[in-house]
Amino acid sequence: MKARVVMILLTIVAAACGGGGDSGTGPGPNPNPNPNPNPNPQTCTSTSASIEVGNNTFTPRCTTVATGTTITWTWASGGVDHNVTFQSGTNSPTQGSGTFQRAFPTAGTFEYTCTVHGASMNGEIRVQ
Repeated sequence: MKARVVMILLTIVAAACGGGGDSGTGPGPNPNPNPNPNPNPQTCTSTSASIEVGNNTFTPRCTTVATGTTITWTWASGGVDHNVTFQSGTNSPTQGSGTFQRAFPTAGTFEYTCTVHGASMNGEIRVQ
């Protein structure tokens, strides 16, 4: 009896893990090719045009602004070297102090990262 229950459970688990028609070619195209997808796409409450570059953080990490806004990133004093790097367009140099500005003349979502620290240090500008 015990063996039969185990067999039934294993059959159910195996069915639940079924492939659903996968051709074996791997996952389909990534709908968001950016290597730094927003882990919580609904949360973006800031409307600030100023972003602080801190030790391994951008604050705010996500901000929503109007078309034509210029965003200013300001490095925190005593900070480590960071940069602001987009997939396309103007990027900042790697620096430990100062500011960087970029204008956003068109609507869209613009994700960026610090290439020094990788995907764990990223941000997003939403232009409406």
